Amino acid sequence: MTAIIDHAIREMEKKERWQRVAEQMEQTKREDPQAWADYVAESELVQGPRPRTSRIAPEWEGLITFPEERDEGDSGRDLAR
Repeated sequence: MTAIIDHAIREMEKKERWQRVAEQMEQTKREDPQAWADYVAESELVQGPRPRTSRIAPEWEGLITFPEERDEGDSGRDLAR
């Protein structure tokens, strides 16, 4: 029983910690746009550019064509040429 309670407490603390991080990032974005731009630029240097969509994993980027991205004459294939 104690293990279950300890696990629940750790999960709650973890959730609260990441919520504080998200709030601090939003605050920086709002109050110091230059610092935020510097952070994004540095992040892109380390991790590469952000994917244009979060619908797919970065390694699949450019390999899949979503229906809304297809041309009128597209035959309906999902793989890019």
